Amino acid sequence: MSLKGLDGLLAQAPSFARALDAASGDSEFSVADGLRAPLIAGLIHRRRAGGDRGAYLLIAATSREADAIRQAVASLIPEALTTEFPAWETLPHERLSPSPETVGRRAEALRMLRDYGQNPEQAERGPLVVVASVRAALQPVSPHAAYAEPVVLRAGEEPTVGAAGHGLDALSRRLVEFAYTRVDMVTRRGEFAVRGGILDVFPPAAEQAMRVDFFGDEVDQIRRFSVSDQRSAGDPVDALELWPARELLLTDDVRMRAADLLPQFPALSTMLEKMAEGIAVEGMESLLPQLIPDLAPLTALLPAGGAVLVVSPERVAGRAVSLSDTNNEFREAAWHAATVGAETPIPTGDSGMLTVAELRRASPARPWWSMTGFVRDAADTPVPDPQSAGESGADEPRGLTVIDGVDDAIVTVHGGSVRRSAGDGDATAHALTYLSKRVSEGWRTVVTAQGAGLVERARDLLAEVGAAARIVDELPEKLEAGVIYLVTGIAWQGFESEEAKLLLETETEFFGRTVTSQGATGQKLARRRGKNVVDPLKLVAGDHVVHETHGIGQFVELTQRMVPTGIGRDAGKALREYLVIEYASTKRGMPRDKLYVPTDQLDQLSRYVGGEAPPLSKMGGSDWSTAKKKARKAVRDIAVELVKLYSARMASPGFAFSDDTPWQRELEEAFPFAETLDQLTTIDEVKRDMERPVPMDRLLAGDVGFGKTEVAIRAAFKAVQDGKQVAMLVPTTLLANQHFETFQNRFAGFPVQLRALSRFQTDKEAKETLEGLAAGTVDVVIGTHRLLADSVIYKDLGLLIIDEEQRFGVEHKDKLKALKTGVDILAMSATPIPRTLEMAVTGIREMSTLATPPEDRHPILTFVGPRSDRQISAAIRRELLREGQVFFVHNRVSSIARTAAKIAELVPEARVAVAHGKLSEHQLEQVVQDFWERKFDVLVSTTIIETGLDIANANTIIIDQADKYGLSQLHQLRGRVGRSRERAYAYFLYDPDKPLTEHANERLETLAANNELGSGMQVALKDLELRGAGNLLGGEQSGHIAGVGFDLYLRMIGEAVSTFKGEDVQANHELILELPVDAHIPEEYVESERLRLEAYQKFSAASHPQAPEENVGLVLEELTDRYGEPPAEVLRLAGVSALRRRASLLGLSKVVALGPTLRLEPVTLLDSRRMRMNRMYPGGKYTETTKTLQIPLPGGTASAKSPLAGVGQRATPDDGDIVAWTSSVIAALLEPDPSTNAG
Repeated sequence: MSLKGLDGLLAQAPSFARALDAASGDSEFSVADGLRAPLIAGLIHRRRAGGDRGAYLLIAATSREADAIRQAVASLIPEALTTEFPAWETLPHERLSPSPETVGRRAEALRMLRDYGQNPEQAERGPLVVVASVRAALQPVSPHAAYAEPVVLRAGEEPTVGAAGHGLDALSRRLVEFAYTRVDMVTRRGEFAVRGGILDVFPPAAEQAMRVDFFGDEVDQIRRFSVSDQRSAGDPVDALELWPARELLLTDDVRMRAADLLPQFPALSTMLEKMAEGIAVEGMESLLPQLIPDLAPLTALLPAGGAVLVVSPERVAGRAVSLSDTNNEFREAAWHAATVGAETPIPTGDSGMLTVAELRRASPARPWWSMTGFVRDAADTPVPDPQSAGESGADEPRGLTVIDGVDDAIVTVHGGSVRRSAGDGDATAHALTYLSKRVSEGWRTVVTAQGAGLVERARDLLAEVGAAARIVDELPEKLEAGVIYLVTGIAWQGFESEEAKLLLETETEFFGRTVTSQGATGQKLARRRGKNVVDPLKLVAGDHVVHETHGIGQFVELTQRMVPTGIGRDAGKALREYLVIEYASTKRGMPRDKLYVPTDQLDQLSRYVGGEAPPLSKMGGSDWSTAKKKARKAVRDIAVELVKLYSARMASPGFAFSDDTPWQRELEEAFPFAETLDQLTTIDEVKRDMERPVPMDRLLAGDVGFGKTEVAIRAAFKAVQDGKQVAMLVPTTLLANQHFETFQNRFAGFPVQLRALSRFQTDKEAKETLEGLAAGTVDVVIGTHRLLADSVIYKDLGLLIIDEEQRFGVEHKDKLKALKTGVDILAMSATPIPRTLEMAVTGIREMSTLATPPEDRHPILTFVGPRSDRQISAAIRRELLREGQVFFVHNRVSSIARTAAKIAELVPEARVAVAHGKLSEHQLEQVVQDFWERKFDVLVSTTIIETGLDIANANTIIIDQADKYGLSQLHQLRGRVGRSRERAYAYFLYDPDKPLTEHANERLETLAANNELGSGMQVALKDLELRGAGNLLGGEQSGHIAGVGFDLYLRMIGEAVSTFKGEDVQANHELILELPVDAHIPEEYVESERLRLEAYQKFSAASHPQAPEENVGLVLEELTDRYGEPPAEVLRLAGVSALRRRASLLGLSKVVALGPTLRLEPVTLLDSRRMRMNRMYPGGKYTETTKTLQIPLPGGTASAKSPLAGVGQRATPDDGDIVAWTSSVIAALLEPDPSTNAG
C-alpha cells in the first residue's frame, strides 16, 4: 500500500528529469505543492543510484507541514526510515520543561541518526529521512541528548550501569541521574517505581510502560504493562533500552556550572541552588546555553552524505525571524509561567537559537536544496505560482535567495496542483467529470486515499459513471491509459503534469473531504493512558465520608493496630490496618467518637458528595437512621417513575437494525485516526443496542475531544443504511454548524442526504429541509431546538442523537418525550449532570464511558492568576509563534469591541475577530468560518464558543473574569483547546483589584487541579459539591442527598429500582468478621500507603456479595503481577475476602472467632442440619431465640482443610487453615446441599 514509483513516472517529463539531474549540488527548485513530495523522492532515489548512502534532513516552516511531508515521503519511499524531529513546545526563558513525550520523540530521531551512520546494512536497505520544523532545526542539541548511551536490560543478564555498579539499586540510581522521576505508581513517561524486586518504568520514547522482574541482581523477565489498570500485557520482550528522560542531565560539570552562575543570576537562586545539589527542577532546560557550551547544530549530527532540503524557503526565513523576535520579547517580559507561577522568566541574555545561515554553514559537505512555490517571469522577477501560492501567506518575502545569499541554480518543474476545496458539495461530481475527461484525452490517472474503505468507495462511484477503475497495492511501472488506478497511500496534494500526461487526485480533491494527518503512529488501536474513574478513596485528612451503618464522619488517618492471632499454642499478635473515622461526640464536652474501620471493609465507606460541609452523625444515634428512612421514602417515588419509563421503553416495538453493510466498513476504515479502546468498545455497544428490537436508550459520557462525535457518525450511518432517518439535536447554532461540517466530511462520497436546521439557514433552506424530512428525501438532519418545533415531521425517524443533553430545558425535554417513542436514543455529554448519571447507574439507561484520550494528546497547562496586559500579549504571541490561534473569552457584549481593540493594540501583528450572539446569523457564521479557515489569529467571543468549535489549530484560550463562570462551564471552555498533538494552554484570569469569593476561588482551584485528560467526571462531582444538590436535582431531592451523600443516594435508587423490577437485591449490610489470623498487606510488600489502600479496596470490592466468585483470585493475580509473589499475610487476606463474600451471601452479620468458639449470627438451622452439626462438630450449640450458632474451634490444628476458591493451598498451615475451616463450617451447615438428599 504505497505510491512507490510515482517519481519514476514523472521522470518522463523533461522538466522533472532536468530537476533530478541537479541532485548532485546546491539547487533551488520552483515546483507546485503537489509535485514537491514526488520530486523529493526522485532526488533521493537519484543520489542513492549514484552510490550516496547518507541521511536527509527536510526543513519545513511548521511542524504540521513537516509531518505532512514525512507521511508523503514514507508513502513514496516505503523502504525509507522516516521520522520527525519535533521542537520543544516551550520557549527559551520559560520555567517549563519540554514534555517527556517530546523528549522521547527527539531522542528516538537522534538515535536513528546515530545508528544509521554506524550501520551500513541499514543504509543499504533504504534512506533515513528526518523532517523538522524550522523551530526544531534552529535549536542546537544538547550533547546529553545527541550522544547519550542507553542502559540496556536483557532477560537473563545483570544490568551494568557503569560506575554505578550492578543490579536494581544501581539501576535506580542511574535512572535518577537520567532525570526520571521516582513515584509509587507509574502513569506517565519519564517515571519509574521500585517495589521489591520489580521495576516499573516508562521510557520517554516507548509506546507502553515496561515492567522488569529481577531475580536477585539478574533481570528475570521484561513485560509491557498498561498504566490504566497497571496490569502486564502481551508477551515478554528480550531487551529494553532506557534513554535519558531529559535533555539536560545534572552531571558533575553541570552542577558546578550551576553553582558558578549563582552570582550572575540572583533571580534564579532557588533554581540554581537545587541544580547545584543535583535536584532536577522544572524549566532547567532553558539554561542549556549557559550550562553546556558545546551545543551541536542539528545539521552537524547528520551522517556523511545525504542532503538538506528547505521547503518554502521564504516562509522558513520569515518564521526564523519571527522566532528570534518573539524570543527577545519573552526575555524582556515578566509574566507568570503556566503551571508554576514563577515571577519572572529566565533572565539569560542568549536564547541559544541559531540562524538559518549558521545552520547551513554547519553542513558544508552536502547539497543544500530548497523548493519554492514561486516561479520566474520573463523579467526574471519572482512571482507566486497561482496553483501553489495557497500555503504562502500574503506577507511573505517575494525573493528567492533569502537563505544565506547563495545564488543557487534555479530549476523549474512544470506542472500544477489540483485545487478543489474540502467541503465542496459538488467535489465528487466534478472529480468524476474531470477524471473522465483526462482519461478520454489519453492521460494516465491515479486516485489515492488514506483508507482502504475510501478507495473501495471511489471504485464504486467511478463504476457508476462507467469509468474503468482498478485497485492496486502499488503502482505498476507502466500505467495503462484509459484506466484509473486506485491506491491506498498518502500524497501531499493532487497534481497534474502536462508533460508526463499524468494526473493524481487525493481524497481531498476527489471527495471534497479534509484529510487529517494520522500523526507519527500508524497503529489502529490506541493504548489507555490513565484511570479516569472517580476513586472514592482518594482521601485526605478532614474529608467527609459516609459509612452505611454509622453515617457521616470525618476521615482522620490510616493507622495500624496489633490484634490477637492464632489459637492455643499458636496464639499471638498480628498487625492490622484501619481507617480512623471521627463522629460527633455522644456526650457534650467530650472528644469526638472514633470508629476504626478494618481495611477489608472499605466497601462500607464512600466519599461524601452533597454540598456544604455536613454535620457529623452520632454513633448509635437515631439521626442517621432517620435520614436514611427519609431518603428511602423519597427514593421510592423516583424509582416508580424510572421503572415506568423503563417498562414503557421495553414494551415499545423498536426497530432492529441490520448487521453492518460493506459501506459501513468503508466509512469506518476511512477514519483517519487511531480509535481508542474505549471508542471501539462503545461503538460495539451502540451497534448491539441498535440491532435489538427494543429501542436503544444509551448515555455516552466522554470528556471533550475524546471521540464522541465519531461514535455518533457511525451510529447515524448505520441507521441510514436501513432507510431510517436520523436527527441530531444540539444546544447551539455553532455546534450544529460544526457537526454538519464534520458529518459532511465523513459522509463525502456516500449517497447520504445531510441537512442542517438552525438560525444559520435561510427560510427557503429551512423550508426545503422540512419538506425533505416529511418526504423522506433527507436522511440526516442536524439542528438546534428548531428540530423540536411542531412543523418538523419525519417520514421514518429511526435514531435521535442528543448532544450535551443536560443543556436542554424542561420544555425541550417534554417535546423530546414525544419524539422518543419507539426511536433509538443516543445521548452524549462531557460533564453528565447527576440526573443523567442517576438514570444510567440504575440500569434505566445503558451507559458508555470514553475515558481514554486519543493518541498524542497532552494535558492542558492551566494557569490561574490576576489579569495583566503583559501576560495576555505574551500568551497570544507564544501561540502565534507556532502558527496557532487563540480564543479570548469575554462575556459582556457591551464591552467586547473595546476588549478586541485592546488586544489588537497589545499584539498589532495579530488578526482579531469578534463573535457574540447578537450578531446576525450570517455575520456570526462568516466570522466562525473565517476563524476556521485561519483568516484570523484571535477570536474574541462570548461563551457562544462553549460548545461547538472544534478547531485543532486553536491551542490557547484566555478567559477573562473567570471567577464569574460556573465550574462545568469553565471545563467546557477549556475543552475548546488541546484537541491536537500540540501542547495547549488555558489562562483563567480574574480582576487583580477585586478579592475572589470563597466559591470562585474553589472553582478555579478545582480547574487547576483537574487538568488531566478525562477529568470531566471529577469536575461534575465537584460541581455538585459546590453548587449543592438542589440546583441540579431539584429542591425536593437536595435535602435527602445532603443527608446521606450522593453515592449512597444513588445506590438507594438503584436498589429501589431493582426491587420494583422484581430483581433480587443483595443488601450491602455490615458484616463483622473477626478471625485470629494475620491477614494484611505488609509495608515491605506494598510500601506506598496510597497503593495499599487501593489494594485493600480491590479485596473489599471482590468480597461484595454481588461480585463474581473468581474476583478474589483476580485481585491476587494483579498483586502478583504488580508487586511480585504475595507473602502469606496477603494470601490470608485473600482467604478472608472470599470468606466475607460467602458469609454476606448468606446474610450473616457476625462471623467471630476470638475465644474458644466460632460464633455465627443470624442463623436459622434446620433439624437435619442440627443433626449434622452434632455429628461433625461435637460441642456445637445452636440458640434458636437469638439465632446464634457456636462451634468449638479445633485445638490448634484445623479439622477440615478444604481450600478456598481463588486461594488454593498456598496459605500457611495455621492461620490459613482457620479461614478454610471456618469456610467449611459455613458450607456444611448453612449453604444448600448440591443434592436434594441433604442432611
